[in-house]
Amino acid sequence: MFTTNHFIWLAVCAVCIAAGLGYLINRRPRLSSVLMAFCLVCIASECVKVLSCIEMVPGKDGQTMYPYLPLAHLPFHLCSIQIAFIFYTRFSHNEPLRTALLAFMYPSCLAGAMLALLMPSIVPGSVAVEDMFRAPLAYQYFLYHSALIVLGAYIPLSGEVDIKPKHYLSSLGILLGLGFASIYLNSAFASPRYENGELVGLDYVTNFFFTYEPPFDLGISEKWQWMLYAAAIALLAAAVIALLYAPYFVKAKRAKLRERG
Repeated sequence: MFTTNHFIWLAVCAVCIAAGLGYLINRRPRLSSVLMAFCLVCIASECVKVLSCIEMVPGKDGQTMYPYLPLAHLPFHLCSIQIAFIFYTRFSHNEPLRTALLAFMYPSCLAGAMLALLMPSIVPGSVAVEDMFRAPLAYQYFLYHSALIVLGAYIPLSGEVDIKPKHYLSSLGILLGLGFASIYLNSAFASPRYENGELVGLDYVTNFFFTYEPPFDLGISEKWQWMLYAAAIALLAAAVIALLYAPYFVKAKRAKLRERG
């Protein structure tokens, strides 16, 4: 993180984001067409990820080999869950729910993918720093998150989504709900170690939504420390979403003043 290769990737991503947004703003395609294109992007992205990360692992007999995708690559990170939302908002005819999801995708794609680029979860665990321009997973990771930023920015720019202040609460509720669900997922996918029936440690644990541990060491060792960390994440999320929703708060306030005046 924040190595020379990382900064080069950030520069590449900035160029891709600028080019993508410039194209969309200039052409102004319908949001449904953009979502359809992103459905194809998601399929290609997941295929690259799975084919580059899947491993052949021996079974119990030590001879039979099975394909295995490491748990960290399961699509339960916030940016991976966007795939389901992209498909739903493209094909759903439930307008209230579709609008609520698009209103959620606006801040979560924009801010979430930006944080993912700044703090890439694949480095150094899945991709070595020196392999950031040789590993297919690195291209998948950085280009996919760049695409999400473009999508998040175009949702309000398209002018097709009626984002309202009430969607701040629904967006925050969706995010907090997914974050809470990640605690169950991280526990379900963990590899606990027992001695005499007593839990003594974890040999492996996923970290979806960063709810199990921060992206950098904070020295968390007590339950109360983890609870403070989780609360800090929630407050930060609320603040970031509020910042991105500020124009809609101002717009609604001005509309009320005009009605009264």
